[in-house]
Amino acid sequence: MWTTGVTRSDPEKVFIQVKNGYSTASLTVGQLVCLSTTAKDGITVTRPATANLALLKGVVKDASIAYGDYGEVQCYGYNADALVAGGSGATTAVVAGDKLSAKNGVFNAIHAVGTLVAGESGVLIALDAFTTTTAAAKKVEIRCM
Repeated sequence: MWTTGVTRSDPEKVFIQVKNGYSTASLTVGQLVCLSTTAKDGITVTRPATANLALLKGVVKDASIAYGDYGEVQCYGYNADALVAGGSGATTAVVAGDKLSAKNGVFNAIHAVGTLVAGESGVLIALDAFTTTTAAAKKVEIRCM
């Protein structure tokens, strides 16, 4: 784990090293990742799925992570590149301050939730308002520690 230095112009951020255990594809910048329930080693991550929604680790930092490779994930602080979507199917409006959660089946987006349901982790806060169902880079506050 490492942090950025505190300055007047840059918000504090915390990063961790992870290993990509998602064999189908690389994990890309802005994607949410959760701990793997298969590897169970505390460092291997994969895309959100039903079994690991409560194990959200953060957002892939600034470079894609190929399967089996190691990379960095931001687990705390301001992030301007998190891939978010307002909902699946019908558009759900998101306003600044809304809680966001990982959603099963959507590995590159965060979905707005009013009340968390079992298995979801609401550790991101929207800083942008949006109404799109297509994943796009938005500003969020990450709290995955």
